[in-house]
Amino acid sequence: MHPFKESIRFYARNIESLLLLSAVLVVPFFIIHNFTLNYLNLIAAITGAKFVASFFNLFLLLLFLLILQIPFAQYVQSDLDGDERPIRRAFRTFFEHSFSVFVFGIVFSFLVSTGMMLFMIPGLILMILFYLTPFFVVLRKQSAWRSWRAAMEMGKKHFFQIFGLLLLVSVVEWLISMAGLFLVTSITATFGAVMFIELLLNVIVLPFFAVMFMMYVNKWKDEAARAEAAVAGGLLLDER
Repeated sequence: MHPFKESIRFYARNIESLLLLSAVLVVPFFIIHNFTLNYLNLIAAITGAKFVASFFNLFLLLLFLLILQIPFAQYVQSDLDGDERPIRRAFRTFFEHSFSVFVFGIVFSFLVSTGMMLFMIPGLILMILFYLTPFFVVLRKQSAWRSWRAAMEMGKKHFFQIFGLLLLVSVVEWLISMAGLFLVTSITATFGAVMFIELLLNVIVLPFFAVMFMMYVNKWKDEAARAEAAVAGGLLLDER
C-alpha cells in the first residue's frame, strides 16, 4: 500500500495512543517555544533586531521538531514489529535518545537556520539531507551521531521526495493554522484562545506527519534491501 494512504489508516487506527503521546510530549515543547518566542519578539520590538527573533524562531522550531518525532517514529516501528506495548516503548526510546538528538539538533538547526536566513538554498539542502536522522535513530537504535550518515544517504537518494513531503507538510500546516486563526479571531482575539487553538492543532497534526515520514522511510529501506538482495543474487549467479 502507498505510504501516504497507510499513514492515514495507521493514524486513524491508533489515534488515541498517538494523541496521548502528543499531549504528554508536544504540549510542554509548544509552551516553551511560544513563551520563548514571545520574549524574543518583545526584545526584537524594543531593539529592532527582528532578524534575530526570526532566526531563533526557526532554530527552535527545527530543534523541537527533530526531538518530538522520535516517540511517534518508535510507536510506528513498534507496531510494525508486533510490540505489545508500543506506547511504553515510544516513551522509553524518547528518553534514551532525546539527548543525543537534542545535541545533534542544535548543530543541525543552527546550520539550517543560518543557511535559510542568508542564502535559503543551502539551508534547504541541509534540512532535506539530514531531516530523517531521528527516524534512523529509531531504526538503528543508536545515537544521532551514529545515524546521521545513513539518514544522509537516504536523503541524497530520495532528495526530491523528501522535499515534496516537507513542502506538503509546510503548506498543510500553514493552511490549518490560518483556518484555526481565522475561526478564533472571528470569535475572540485574546492571546490565550489563539495559543490554545495553535496548541490543539499541533497536538493533532504533528503525530500524523511523523507517522507519514516513518512509513516512507520504511518503504525506502525495504526497497534498498530488495535492491541489494537482487544485486547479491546476480553476483552469485555470475560466479556459478
